[in-house]
Amino acid sequence: MIRLMRRGAPKFAPATVSFVLISFLFAFVACTPADPLEEIEKLQAQGKLEESLDGLRELIKADPGNGELLFMYGRTLSSTGRASLAEWSLREALKYPDWKVSAALQLAADAARSHNYPAAIEMATLVLDEMPDNLDALYIRATASTYSRLYHEEALADVARIEEIDPVNLEVMEPKILALIGLERFDEVETAMEELGRKLDENRGDQPDSGWFCTTISIFAWERGENELARERWEKCLADFPSDPEVVTKSMQFFDSQRDYERGLEIVQNALELAPDARVFRQAVSARLTGFGRLEEAEQVLLGGTEVERIRPRVAAWLDLARFYQTQERYDEAADAVGKAVEIVELMSTPESQMLLDYADALLIAGRYERALEVADQMTYRPHQEMIRARIAQEQGEYEKALEHFETAFALWPDNPFARYYAALAAEAVGDFDRAIEQYRYSIRIAPGATDSRIRVARIHQAQRRYGEALQLLRIRAADEPLAPEGELLSMRLWARVGRGWEIDRNLETIRNGAPSYIGRALAASAEGVADRAGALQALAMLRRAADLKPTDLNYAEALRSIVEYAHASGQGVDRAMADLEAAMTAHPDSPEVREIAAYAAELEGRPQNEVQAAYEAVLEVDPENGRALEGLGRAASRVGDHERAIEYFQRAAAALEGEAGPSVRAAEALVALGRVAEAEALVDELMKEHQFDWEAAGLLAELRFERGDSGDRTLDLARRAIRFGGAEPALNLLLRIHESRGESEEAKRIGERWKAHQEAAADSA
Repeated sequence: MIRLMRRGAPKFAPATVSFVLISFLFAFVACTPADPLEEIEKLQAQGKLEESLDGLRELIKADPGNGELLFMYGRTLSSTGRASLAEWSLREALKYPDWKVSAALQLAADAARSHNYPAAIEMATLVLDEMPDNLDALYIRATASTYSRLYHEEALADVARIEEIDPVNLEVMEPKILALIGLERFDEVETAMEELGRKLDENRGDQPDSGWFCTTISIFAWERGENELARERWEKCLADFPSDPEVVTKSMQFFDSQRDYERGLEIVQNALELAPDARVFRQAVSARLTGFGRLEEAEQVLLGGTEVERIRPRVAAWLDLARFYQTQERYDEAADAVGKAVEIVELMSTPESQMLLDYADALLIAGRYERALEVADQMTYRPHQEMIRARIAQEQGEYEKALEHFETAFALWPDNPFARYYAALAAEAVGDFDRAIEQYRYSIRIAPGATDSRIRVARIHQAQRRYGEALQLLRIRAADEPLAPEGELLSMRLWARVGRGWEIDRNLETIRNGAPSYIGRALAASAEGVADRAGALQALAMLRRAADLKPTDLNYAEALRSIVEYAHASGQGVDRAMADLEAAMTAHPDSPEVREIAAYAAELEGRPQNEVQAAYEAVLEVDPENGRALEGLGRAASRVGDHERAIEYFQRAAAALEGEAGPSVRAAEALVALGRVAEAEALVDELMKEHQFDWEAAGLLAELRFERGDSGDRTLDLARRAIRFGGAEPALNLLLRIHESRGESEEAKRIGERWKAHQEAAADSA
């Protein structure tokens, strides 16, 4: 559904509008504050919302059961563009009768702005239970019901009530028309459109027409599938209102739907030419050029904004340019761009704390730590100072120091999900996984979707074989704040591991309909979980049961690879698997994915070395950096003792398969085979920064350190990690030897008994 334009400010205004409203709300506060709350109100009346947060936190810390403070804090966060961080405080305020309606209304508006329509409906309903005629809540619920595509009749009921209370209301026409379109009651839509036209004429007065009606009738034609009529109407709208933001935005969406992307670019380029200070147009032009791969032009468009006359748009352009540079991994230039914005602001006043935080963060990412610390010293807002100092210590490998700074930041700013997240990473680095889990959970409680905390904490629990806990944390608010694709794939693997087949089936259907390019990976992830729980044969059976699995469809390539792997591992269904592979090869002879599966099959079958190598090299002919093929060539080279070539292949595979630890571990093993032990240790030590709970990497690094005579705390910690996250007999044996070398006889004895029991259990199971 395409959103219609409304005349005037929306009821759930964006953060910038709320900022102004709050400033007016406190315009008549006395100049001389009598208490801390009045000081906060004075700051907010002056528009210094960011500065008021510190005082609010202190007051809440002293009086955590004060509903007014909780509401003020949540509203202020929302008004500074951090609605996700505001949610915790506002939900706490709901518990207090005097603040229940205000908090629910703010939550409803925030949810509506972020397109979380179920939450918007829930909160608006809570308001209406207390105040049935609250127009704001009625409007939010009507709009959210419409955009959810689920509750058109309910939306019309709310619209009817609004019209009873406020017959001349213009804004209500949007949900009314969209609901009627959703119900395909097109005759009534025509009547509503005529009514809309009359209301616009009656209410226009001396104000210039904003293109509202023009946009609405164009969208109506589009929604009905009358594309030629819609095109005509859009072109007329653009002729009459070429720089109207809603006309430009909605017309671009229409032409994109017709695959006329160049016309969309022309529209926004023309709008920018007419309104060079309009940030939204400049961002849109740059984004479209970037999408077309025209990066130099995209950069020039943003640079053009740094030369406009007005100061505010010029500052914004430098910040937008910094973001562009960061997406292109041009981190030094990004830091310089933010620095330019800061310089401009400094000519007029002291930069806001958030701008200094952004500058220090950009410097940190660029590796310019000394300058970042200098900027931190300029900050007057101490939580930001501590965050930057912690992050710099973290980047420099001083994890204990980083944790000290984070703890200080928590005392001043307890509900910052990003500080909690980075503290968890630092805790991982020192091997304190219980502390890391605690901080990840805290970050999730504050704002589930702000970071990838759900994914990281789930991986820790998965590595410890606590699959239920992993799933519980991973799926928190996943319906409202969706996981990244890697999180959804991890969910599939975990559901399979605990035997929740109905969840797998439901999500596979969703993926088939909404994201078909992920279907093969989703099936492969599910099969991996089944294999871990019940073995290769059951994993193969699960894949064979999958509805409409098409081996010749490249979307299913990962699933086909798993079929080949589990067929060979189980010794069942190999002929059928190879027939599927042959069909895929016939359909896609030049596909690197299919060629790699064929090479992998040759390796699993134990074909001659030269044949396996040639098969993997055939993959590189069409995809020179195919990670799986490079990994296969590394294995092939290792088997014949050609460790130099194995290292080369494994290192290239590690670069291509970003996020996987296996290729780097294999490269380190090849280095050890060549006697280059120091290089191997350095490689795995670097690897551990990103893979803190990979048991193979931890065990190998512990072994290398111990073999050179280091049985210190770091070596001991690594050996314990290897056991905690999946290592068995070798890691247990290593831990025993480390304790013996440290003279810890009692601990060594206890470890020895565990090792003996482990060996006896293994012998019994054999």
